[in-house]
Amino acid sequence: MQSDWRSVVQEGAGMSCDQTEDDTLVFFDLETTGLDIFHCDIIQVSAISGDKIFNVYTYPRQQISVGASAVTGFTVANQTLFRHGVPMETKTHEEALTDFLAFLGTLHRPVLAGHNIKGFDWPIMARFLCELHLINKFNKVLTGFLDTLTLARDLLRNSGVKNFKQETLVKAILKKSYNAHDAMEDVKSLQELFYALNPTPAKMARHYISHGEMTHHINYGLQTKK
Repeated sequence: MQSDWRSVVQEGAGMSCDQTEDDTLVFFDLETTGLDIFHCDIIQVSAISGDKIFNVYTYPRQQISVGASAVTGFTVANQTLFRHGVPMETKTHEEALTDFLAFLGTLHRPVLAGHNIKGFDWPIMARFLCELHLINKFNKVLTGFLDTLTLARDLLRNSGVKNFKQETLVKAILKKSYNAHDAMEDVKSLQELFYALNPTPAKMARHYISHGEMTHHINYGLQTKK
């Protein structure tokens, strides 16, 4: 499957990635069955852009790790996904990602923004999109990516902040706590944090990731894993 992923993702590498003021930022996050980007399964996909919200749960095809369950509250029993003991309505991965594609299609030049989107969320998403033969459709809709983790490190390099986890930054910058590790709450807080940080277009451009750059990063990860 890895070779198939590598060959299909590569098709998006040459696409245009010009960033303009017309781009629409879409704050994005996943919850998963674990932290291994090459094998973990998607449980929740969430996104927000202004007042437009997307949130869906998927039934995992593999066991949720003990660590992930402890952090997120997700468990599975009797063919049902639970969060903190409450049953969740789920869709198949194909249904969920097709719905997400439709959501992105309603936005003008969407740019997916996520905290460590380059190192975690998009490599996992790309693996599923390739498996479901949806990667080319996403590449046509998406303009590019923005990693808010590296952006925050850049913006706050002389601030004394040492921990750049999103939950820590929300406490430090927004002076509040939130229900972290719920993807929907994560994206809401990330959008608020981003606008509080108020990066300039020049700063944002330094952490903008094109299709080609993201593809190279994913492919490099696959090669080093061999």
